[in-house]
Amino acid sequence: MKAELEEFNVQVATINPGPFETGFNDRMFEEKWKWYDQNEGFTSRDSIAETETEKVLEEQYDPEDMIAKMVEVIEADSHHFRTAFPQETENNMKSFEQETWEEKV
Repeated sequence: MKAELEEFNVQVATINPGPFETGFNDRMFEEKWKWYDQNEGFTSRDSIAETETEKVLEEQYDPEDMIAKMVEVIEADSHHFRTAFPQETENNMKSFEQETWEEKV
């Protein structure tokens, strides 16, 4: 989209939010149980239930902070193409990318 709109002088930015308490994360973790069938899968139900990712639900951020960040980016005359918020989310994304880039199989 960025490349397509540049000729029209339209700026495009992506905003990658961390875990904000909007209900989306809650639905995401609930949905897996609708399709999961222990008789069909290789991974045990207990193994899935114990994942660290579900701790995200207990550590979600106030969505007002994300809204303020979005307004900041949208109203800015110039900004980064990619914004991750909060800073912890940006750090985690960069760390994960670096780890997977250097991973050997």
